[in-house]
Amino acid sequence: MSRRQETLNWLAKLVTERRKLVVAVSVLTALAFATQIPKLKADPAPESLLSSFEGEEYALIQQRFEEWFGKRREAVLILVEADDVLERDTLQRIHDISLYFAGKPWVEKVAGLTTLNIPRREKGAEEDDDADLDDLDSLDGLEEVTADEDTADLDDLDSLDDLDSLDEEADVQGDLEDAAFNALLDIIESDPGRFPGGIAVAGPALSAELKTDPIVDGTEVTEQEAAELAKAIEGNPLLVGRLIDEDHTLAGIALQLRKLDPREMQRAMKDLRESLDRPELQGVELHVGGLPYLRSVIVSKMREDNLRLIPLTVLVCLLLLTISFRWAAGVLLPLGAVAITALVTVGGMGLFGEPMNILNNVIVPLLIIIGISDATHLIQRYRDEVHDEEEQGHQARIAAGTRTVKAIAVACMLTSATTAVGLASLVVSKTVMLKHFGVTSGLGVMISYVVIITFVPAILTWVTPPKREEVRRERTSLFTTATSGLVARLLQWRWLVLLGTALFTIGAGYVASRITVDHALLDQFDETDPVYTTTILIEEKLSGVRPLEVVLVSTEEDHFLDPALIQSIQRIRNWASLRPEVIRTLSYGDILRESYALLTGDPSVRSEEFKSQKQVKGLVTMMSQRKPSPLSEWLTEDGKRVRVQLKLRDVGAQATMRFLDSLDDVIEQELGEDETVSVSFTGEAYTGSRGQTAVVNDLLGSLLVAVVVIFLLLASFFRSIRLGLLSIPPNLIPLIATMAYMVWREIPLNVSTVIIFSISLGLAVNGTIHVLARFREEMHRGIGREAALVRAAQGTGRAIVISCVTLMAGFGVLLFSSFVPVRSFGELIAVTIGGCLVATLVVLPPLLRVAGGDGGVRGLD
Repeated sequence: MSRRQETLNWLAKLVTERRKLVVAVSVLTALAFATQIPKLKADPAPESLLSSFEGEEYALIQQRFEEWFGKRREAVLILVEADDVLERDTLQRIHDISLYFAGKPWVEKVAGLTTLNIPRREKGAEEDDDADLDDLDSLDGLEEVTADEDTADLDDLDSLDDLDSLDEEADVQGDLEDAAFNALLDIIESDPGRFPGGIAVAGPALSAELKTDPIVDGTEVTEQEAAELAKAIEGNPLLVGRLIDEDHTLAGIALQLRKLDPREMQRAMKDLRESLDRPELQGVELHVGGLPYLRSVIVSKMREDNLRLIPLTVLVCLLLLTISFRWAAGVLLPLGAVAITALVTVGGMGLFGEPMNILNNVIVPLLIIIGISDATHLIQRYRDEVHDEEEQGHQARIAAGTRTVKAIAVACMLTSATTAVGLASLVVSKTVMLKHFGVTSGLGVMISYVVIITFVPAILTWVTPPKREEVRRERTSLFTTATSGLVARLLQWRWLVLLGTALFTIGAGYVASRITVDHALLDQFDETDPVYTTTILIEEKLSGVRPLEVVLVSTEEDHFLDPALIQSIQRIRNWASLRPEVIRTLSYGDILRESYALLTGDPSVRSEEFKSQKQVKGLVTMMSQRKPSPLSEWLTEDGKRVRVQLKLRDVGAQATMRFLDSLDDVIEQELGEDETVSVSFTGEAYTGSRGQTAVVNDLLGSLLVAVVVIFLLLASFFRSIRLGLLSIPPNLIPLIATMAYMVWREIPLNVSTVIIFSISLGLAVNGTIHVLARFREEMHRGIGREAALVRAAQGTGRAIVISCVTLMAGFGVLLFSSFVPVRSFGELIAVTIGGCLVATLVVLPPLLRVAGGDGGVRGLD
């Protein structure tokens, strides 16, 4: 007796003779893991899904970017929409909202039009009252409400740290320090025509004319303050398009948050939502963005999904099992088994610190669907075995259970292993969320196998079996007869079937080759979703949602203070500004020019070139007296590193990559001769777009891993390389057909959809395994190949159809998810499983008839 047979005998004896022990261990294990579920944490961060770009080089760039220019701080953005946000009543509403949230314990700072410190000149009507970048460069990113995973730091607000600078001494009033005095002297001497009387006149005049406090004083906004605020904002490129739109119909209020733990953050966001519904804050249309707020929304949706999808999945499976078996044990036992599996898996996630995220949130429905599909084959085989017993009774049930376990255990293990391999093959993905999803769900599938092969047969041998008449009716039913007749007819026309399959595959492959590899931020959300509408609003009214950061590094100190280099960077920005992909641009040159416009009181200097490096250095020195310096997020102190930001439209990854290639060429034209300068890119627009190029590699890599491992498993199980190879075409063809379906449905290949192929391959091969196992079993009895195929179809066809329909209906439930990626996941897997059902019943029998040989029976012991 072989070791395999010994193991099967031991397992069969365990589950039929020590049933109480098996059931007790199963239930107690489930209860023990259930106690760990409260430890489960939610990780709703969408950027983990949306951004798939990794690599040591990029990680180093991102790390250095944060070291040089600072790390973003979490904030929430409240958008106020009105006919005119600068009208006094609307400004009063903005002020009320700002003051209200300033008193919240979870808010560290509020930045709004009425509370923002705006440096301005107040003497003389000719003076320009525009705001300096002491405070305004911090508006960089206030309007960012970006998604994602696939991510896009959805709703992240850039650079709120600079807002602090305006609440500290940040002006040139009072006594000037020596460095500031010398800097001012350099500025005046570089452009004496703008400062009549030199330092003796300009210094005291500037001290008297410059103010840096908020324009609105107190709790009430006066008409004079509203007019002064409108004048300060007018034409200022650092405010308009960032904190307020050009037609004055949208304004932002940024809430910088204190450091909060996850539970405190959830309570804070709940308080935010409830506060915005207060009557005293009504009167204007409000929109909310920001990564913390988005995360709270995602957590709520994940909970809603669990409350909706899990009961729906159970209900669908319950109905299908009832229709299929019309036997209480055949309906309830699979549900009990998947319940134990779900408790152990989710409890294990809590125990080992694996969080629940957008993808992991579907693991419970996934395990329910897969578990019930596997249990279907076991129950169907047990019904057949118990029916063949001459006498009904306890010993007959034990004998039937023993034969069932021996006959089905290895095949079910193989189907579970192939499904787990398909899922676990995602470890080759460059997305951390996908890796964790693949490993967690793969382990869950194997847990499901252990529960089903032990718990279910142990209970089955206790309960009353179905009536013989019912089983006999199934064997002679129209469905079984039609399946047998279909296979017999297909075998007669096998060459025509295989030719038709080949032509179909070629056609589907041609269509599939036209699939689009792309990803747009808003693809992840419904058009009615507040995140979608808020993002569209920001893109139309403000600076958009997708930052592209261009980092320039020189080997020479103060290199980027050279006016010629500043002008070269300006030409790059001018080119970018004319591109349809770009909404706005900003660099340290804007900050310097705006500060100079404030000093001179002449807005025309914004379009002029700087006179000399001494003038630039003087401006930098003066601004550096303020701590933190308004330039700190754009220019390092040594003048060797600068940041240029482009805000891009959500035009998709492919269009963004084409723009990046063109931008690279323009930068090379402008700076290529400067051997001291190197360039790198970061920001969501870069990571989210360049990362999509890894999607195809992810698909090919995970598919290759899955195909190779599944082939090895099948070849080892059947002890036949021939059968291992023959199992591949019926399961790859549906994947090609699914890609063609995606082209027809205009569904792009991206991080959200690429995972379905490896998973579908692991699931789809299950039907093939059962057919091959039954075909091999029938061939071992000495009958002909064609007769063996007909009997294999007769014995497994019903279970395969029930299993596939269960999978399709179960995954169809995911169409009710709150998340677009999850809905696409459910739709595409259902389509693939449907294709695999057709391939298993239509393509596989003729393929085995032509090339199946002896079914591997020579390898049997």
